[in-house]
Amino acid sequence: MFVAMERQYELESLRRSLAMLRPGAPALDREEAMQLVRELQDLEEQLRSLRVGLQRLLAESG
Repeated sequence: MFVAMERQYELESLRRSLAMLRPGAPALDREEAMQLVRELQDLEEQLRSLRVGLQRLLAESG
C-alpha cells in the first residue's frame, strides 16, 4: 500500500509541475500532458479499488 501512496504522490507532483509550464511550451503540449496525468491518477485509483475488492472477495471465499 505504501508503494501506491508513493506513486500517487509522484503523479500529483508531476501534475503540479506540468501545471506550472506556460501554455504552448516547446516540445511539450501542456494540455495533453495534464490530461494524461489526470488519466493516470484515475487509473491508479481504479486499480487500488480493484485490489481492495479482490482482497475482500478472497477473504470472504476462503
